[in-house]
Amino acid sequence: MRQIFNALLKYKNTSLFLGLLFISFLIVNQRSFYHKSVFSAIGLGISSNLYGVSKGISDYFKLKKINGDLIKENNKLKALELIYFQNQILKQKTLDTFNFEVTSAKIIKNSFNKANNYLIINKGHEDGVIEDMGVISTDGVIGVVNETRAHHSSVISILHQEIKVNVSFKKNGAYGSLSWPGIHPKKMTLDDISTINSVSVGDTIVTGGMSAYFPFGIPIGVVSKFVQPETEGYYQIEVDLFSNLTQKEFAYVIKNKDLDEIKKLTNDVSK
Repeated sequence: MRQIFNALLKYKNTSLFLGLLFISFLIVNQRSFYHKSVFSAIGLGISSNLYGVSKGISDYFKLKKINGDLIKENNKLKALELIYFQNQILKQKTLDTFNFEVTSAKIIKNSFNKANNYLIINKGHEDGVIEDMGVISTDGVIGVVNETRAHHSSVISILHQEIKVNVSFKKNGAYGSLSWPGIHPKKMTLDDISTINSVSVGDTIVTGGMSAYFPFGIPIGVVSKFVQPETEGYYQIEVDLFSNLTQKEFAYVIKNKDLDEIKKLTNDVSK
């Protein structure tokens, strides 16, 4: 208490001045319409700025929840898009079952100039990501989860000479294997397409759905060049990817709900 009295005595002149100034403002505000409107405008401006600052701080602390809600909504939309791709090819209005779940992730490392390339994403086994899950982008296939940690996973890129992706022609359903010859990041090789099937430049290639990694019908690329053998056999086909894997920042991890069951059956058959 003594410190308060000492402070008042020390700054008595300043306190007196401020007190008189405040009283004068009140008197002027009551007597003059002009000054009253000026003070009102100043007060409104100050209160608006204070509210803006307060609202900004409040919104900042809500960003984490808002971002979480947006990510969930985005995942749902991506799943609906995958269903749409399937229905479009199958000519169905609705799909009875869709056994895949979608989780978004950020790519934090990406190689594309080696013979065997990998990516690292910021989701791991504590986020529900496990080995052998497919990874896609907004415009195609990225690769397959190879190894996981708590919050990060490595992904074998489709730009890897030892990985093959089961694909098919959108127009006729002919199946084959898509692989990377290790030359250009947008040029792939499509094998095992028999000459009994019709092939044209510009044909759309989609995921074939005959693996546990990816659902059927995801657009991958188009036929850019092909060579037909003189006798019956298999085409030599080059495919241009829709996706530019050298510029990817975000990805979606695709979880096959039946993955464990498919793995068990595969192991039983191979015994």
